Amino acid sequence: MRKKQVLCLMLVLCAILMTACQQREVFDTLPPEQRGTAAATDAPAQDLFGSAVVGPEDYDDGSYDPSSEEGGEWEDVGESGVSAPTAPPVIQSEYAGATPVLIDPVDKPTPTPLPTLSLSFVTYEASSLHLTFEGPSGWTVDDTAADTYTLTNPDPSMDYAAQLTVRAVPVNKQYTKSELTREVKGMLDTLSGDGVLTGFSPSNTAERTILGSTGIYANYKAVVKETGAEIAGRLIVVCVDKTLYTLHVSYPRGYTEFYVTNVYDKFRHSVKKN
Repeated sequence: MRKKQVLCLMLVLCAILMTACQQREVFDTLPPEQRGTAAATDAPAQDLFGSAVVGPEDYDDGSYDPSSEEGGEWEDVGESGVSAPTAPPVIQSEYAGATPVLIDPVDKPTPTPLPTLSLSFVTYEASSLHLTFEGPSGWTVDDTAADTYTLTNPDPSMDYAAQLTVRAVPVNKQYTKSELTREVKGMLDTLSGDGVLTGFSPSNTAERTILGSTGIYANYKAVVKETGAEIAGRLIVVCVDKTLYTLHVSYPRGYTEFYVTNVYDKFRHSVKKN
């Protein structure tokens, strides 16, 4: 009799275990504050085994931009919010660890500006050359040579005294452009070889009108050997009525534009034969 009771109890336990195994396990995934609502409405619990069907509106084809939810670029939201993270700087690998170099002209020291020059002009008469022209007022005149007329800037504050020298020499024919070019190059050679200048650097020759005729001119840069002053100059040669006229304007290199656009151009546009 006792054996029958034990056997019946075992059969009942087996039946209970089998019933429990056949039931699918579900979990309540709602937050605590919503569990009562879910229970009251009999909403189904979340299926953990993937039986839910994904609708077409949930499919990501790769075109979705998640930053659209953030209003575009990240921005700081104030003391009560969370600040956007700062993006790390992008460094090109070939320059990583390189020694910084000066970037011209941002990082190089700014050169000291040169004092501003101001000139007024008067008419000069080079009677021995049969010429009149406009030149800087107050410059020192040297007309001791019959064929040469020189004006020199007397300003002692300049490291080089600018000069304007004009010369007129009679010749036995009217010079061609190629002959005028040879004259200019010969003058440049004389300047570079007289021992006064060093680092002489001439330009190519070019044409320019002066005294109503085509002249040939050239520029140069150099350093005065004795003082170290950096200078520049312009030469122009023209032949009119079998007279060879030469003009040589020299000046401190830092004032090249000033002297070319004032002294040189003023002479070229104003010079006349008497």
